Amino acid sequence: MKCSVLILATLSTAVLTGCYNSNDVSFNAITGNLTPELQTMTERPSDVHRNIAVSGNQDLRMLNEDLGRALLLDGPSRLSPYPVVDTTGNP
Repeated sequence: MKCSVLILATLSTAVLTGCYNSNDVSFNAITGNLTPELQTMTERPSDVHRNIAVSGNQDLRMLNEDLGRALLLDGPSRLSPYPVVDTTGNP
């Protein structure tokens, strides 16, 4: 029963939506979307996705750094009675 309803819904959707002609060069098709390859003013959809991925990656890395600083894990403890040697190579 569920399978026949699914098939009927799929067929009716296919019939009602029709076909899209990507080679339509009519005036209305061209003026309806003058820059079909751009998603923003200067970027394609792939550029937008790349920027979002880079921003997300940077945000997560900065969150890890912030978490280390908040939990005081960004440096060794200074409570030792002995001199603390900096092993990072940074002054």
